[in-house]
Amino acid sequence: MALIPKEAAEHFAAAFEAFVDAAALAAEQAGPESQGTPMFAAWRAHVLPLLQKQKGDVAEALRLFRAGDFQALVLAAEDKRGLAKDMDGFFLDFAGPGTAEELGRLRAAVVAAACEVCQSSGVS
Repeated sequence: MALIPKEAAEHFAAAFEAFVDAAALAAEQAGPESQGTPMFAAWRAHVLPLLQKQKGDVAEALRLFRAGDFQALVLAAEDKRGLAKDMDGFFLDFAGPGTAEELGRLRAAVVAAACEVCQSSGVS
C-alpha cells in the first residue's frame, strides 16, 4: 500500500466532518414548510443519524491513521467515494436552495478528498 500523505488524510476527515455538521445545522434550521415533508422526516430519522455515526467512524479512522494503521482510513475513503450515489433520492433542498447548493459543494469536496486518499493508497 502506498503512503497516504497526512494532509490528504486530514483533509478527507475534515471534509466529511464539515459536510455532516452542515447537514445537521441545516436540519436544525429548516423552516416549518420543510419540517412536515416526508423528505425532511427521512433526513431526521435515517440520513442524519447514519451520517453522524459515520462521522465518528471517520474520526476513529483518522486516529488510527495517525497511529500508523492506514486500513480503516482507506476503507472509509473507499466508501465515501460513492457518497453522492449513496444519497440518491435524499435531496439536499430540505432547508432551501441556498443550503442545498452549499451541502452539494461540501458533499463533492468529500468525494474528491476520498478519491485523493484512495489514489494515494493505490486503490483504484
